[in-house]
Amino acid sequence: KKDRYSIDANANGEPVMESHCYLRVTKGAPTIEGGDTIPGAVDSLYIRLDILGELANGEYNWLPEEKDPMTGSFQGSIADSVVTAVYTYTAEGETGKQEVLFRVEDGQLRVATGDMEESEGVYLFKDRSQVTYGGPIPEVACQ
Repeated sequence: KKDRYSIDANANGEPVMESHCYLRVTKGAPTIEGGDTIPGAVDSLYIRLDILGELANGEYNWLPEEKDPMTGSFQGSIADSVVTAVYTYTAEGETGKQEVLFRVEDGQLRVATGDMEESEGVYLFKDRSQVTYGGPIPEVACQ
């Protein structure tokens, strides 16, 4: 376990921002209509995670081909490789806010899902200890 400041600090010992980007592209199965093969829908999930000390924020975009996209940004903190943040997003012309949890692993990131409830206009996990982390999203070079 590396000391948090050994790598992520400049000569004055101040934290330095580091950015990590993650992208998962999934392609649905092709369908056959008449004699034509229709390619499957392509969905992409892109997350840019900027870390400065224990602060974590970034961009979270889900871009499904056949539904409205969900795009926005999150702000929060990171501790023990878990980002806890509030995600402010736009989907179907509406703006929403929800809690997000990301688990950062070697070269990948996992997004938590679980039961949520609304509190003062923000959807929060009912019980963070009961969330399930989804499949790994591979790290890619940030554009």
